[in-house]
Amino acid sequence: MLEKKFVVEKATDASLKITALGLYYAELNGHRVGDAFLTPGFTSYRKMLQVQEYEVKLKAGENVIAVSVNDGWYCGRFPFEWGNRSYGDRCAVYAELNYEDKKIVTDENWIARESFIRKSGIYDGETQDFTAECKTLTPCEVSFDASVLVPQICEPVRNIERVSVKEIIRTPQGELVYDFGQNLTGVVEIKTPEDFRGTLTIQFAEILVHGNFYTANLRSAKATDSFTVNGARTLCPEFTFHGFRYMKLEGVELPKENVTAIVRHTDMKHTGRIYTSDTRFNRLLENVVWGQRGNFVDIPSDCPQRDERLGWTGDINVFCRTAAFNYDIRAIMNKWLADARSDQSETGEMPFVVPNVLSDFGTEAIWADSIAMVPWTLYEMYGDVRYLTDNFFAIKKFIAAREKHMVNGLIAKGHEFGDWLALDKEMFTEENPVGRTDVYFIANVLHTNVLRIAMQIAKLVGDEPSEKEFRIKQTQLIKKIQQAYFTASGRLALDTVTAQVLALYFRIVPAAHREQLAKTLNENVVRHGYRVVTGFIGTPYLLFALSDNGYHDTACRVLSNREFPGWLYEVDMGATTVWERWNSLLPDGTPNPDGMNSYNHYAYGSVMEFVYRRIAGIEAREAGFRKVRIEPKPCAGLDMVKAEYESVYGKIAAGYERQGEKVIFWTEIPKEVESEIVLPNGKIKSLQGGEYSFVFKDVKSR
Repeated sequence: MLEKKFVVEKATDASLKITALGLYYAELNGHRVGDAFLTPGFTSYRKMLQVQEYEVKLKAGENVIAVSVNDGWYCGRFPFEWGNRSYGDRCAVYAELNYEDKKIVTDENWIARESFIRKSGIYDGETQDFTAECKTLTPCEVSFDASVLVPQICEPVRNIERVSVKEIIRTPQGELVYDFGQNLTGVVEIKTPEDFRGTLTIQFAEILVHGNFYTANLRSAKATDSFTVNGARTLCPEFTFHGFRYMKLEGVELPKENVTAIVRHTDMKHTGRIYTSDTRFNRLLENVVWGQRGNFVDIPSDCPQRDERLGWTGDINVFCRTAAFNYDIRAIMNKWLADARSDQSETGEMPFVVPNVLSDFGTEAIWADSIAMVPWTLYEMYGDVRYLTDNFFAIKKFIAAREKHMVNGLIAKGHEFGDWLALDKEMFTEENPVGRTDVYFIANVLHTNVLRIAMQIAKLVGDEPSEKEFRIKQTQLIKKIQQAYFTASGRLALDTVTAQVLALYFRIVPAAHREQLAKTLNENVVRHGYRVVTGFIGTPYLLFALSDNGYHDTACRVLSNREFPGWLYEVDMGATTVWERWNSLLPDGTPNPDGMNSYNHYAYGSVMEFVYRRIAGIEAREAGFRKVRIEPKPCAGLDMVKAEYESVYGKIAAGYERQGEKVIFWTEIPKEVESEIVLPNGKIKSLQGGEYSFVFKDVKSR
């Protein structure tokens, strides 16, 4: 804890600007400043460090400003198996208090002393001891690079929601476990009674296995908080967070009302909601939203619980549009993209994670493609061309880097993650989790999409030479893919669902053979029993490829299938967030034995985009939803679906409801938005702002 005492003649308003290499929280005269947590946030610290500004009030006489600082992401332990690569070896604080015509800044005159927080880490948890002697420490040194400071970019992490204990459990092993009923990300607040003396310890888990507390999937993350206290106190960790549904308590037994989970994540505006007539399906959609909340803790991460919690580029790429429907993610993604540009290699390769604490780079399909696809998705969702202009140079650098992996016009070398975690092999092993689809087919198809995006950006910014260059490259690449992967009769040489999906979705298949490939895909999906066998790359496009090519009913059957593997299988197994792997929990209730097993990963939650855009039928015809096409496509088993999206132009709603022998289609359009609705009889009606409904005979089976 760093502390400074000073005297003012009279009470006055003041402004406090503060940041840290590490994590901090500030107090003024014993009261916490602001309501943000995990400040200043996780950034590529050598390139960008956010500064928070608070309005505070000083009292007449002596005032005390105190700042507690912790290693955090800056110099704390990164226990992920690829190495412990922190940014520095010690934390630091910069503070500036301005009032009237005076200024107080951090310098060698500040006092340093130990805090009641004895140790804390993102992954291992926090130890607090309110009985400890807080000794004075070595005098402060002045050493802080102010050249990378920027004002706060995105909304801070805040306490968003409080969740009560649903049940207290005594496990078969005798453990005292508190069940919050929901897998969430945050911390637990504990209230000790007056007569308590000693140490209590809490640990966290996502699931119970055979009724017992299970933490093996956390790997090396200890995820343990402990508190030593005499008497009644309200206890809560400061510099850590956990992903959990269950909490194990040792050292004391407390009633439900003394234990509360606090949901902490970036304080984004909730912009999208979907309601349906099926409670199980509603639970799936809730799982997607909870997964997003749990993984938007200052960065869009892969998981919030184990020894990882990093900004994997592939995960946010496939989930970005769903995320933008559900919440206003403009600010957090602006920050993340700034770090992505900062962390891009000089020769154009992209990091696997942003911020890049792994120091690895590549051109992997979907993962590295995020530098082009994420800005384009955000542009389509919000209509802000700055997503394109800010990232165009980085996109061009990336295209040049990927071309180094081409042989005879096709990507044919270099590392690829492939269709990550696909279940289309006879045996899935950790050593080969990429699925059965040719990884270079995937890379080439995804690169045609990057070239299309670059071409469209060049057109929007008036760069005709670049537009022409990227159009030629895309045309040539599609031709090369067709020559290499399609027979003369138009048959795709790869038989995986993912290969067929990508060829259809990204329009690689020759037009004359599109109908036949769609039929082949449908037969393939039916052959798999309508189960999902695709991985991180095939799954986001699977239902679109079916629905948009005449097999919407098949897409709905895949979505509603309750057998393993599939989305509703997870719901029936008790999931309250989306899993990392289709087989994260096996049908007998035991976890997948592989060490990589998260029960809160949002990548497969990208399916919610399909519900917004195809089942409810909200589709942008112009960036930012300035023009909209409404075309609900009912699904068997879902008698009512209603989606609402608060676009930058106002609320757009659409959906349908079956009533007896009729089905009612309806929509709500903001005044400034041009809209058309496509009806089941094929007619297209232009609509102005307002609410509309249309009634038709229900010809679909239920």
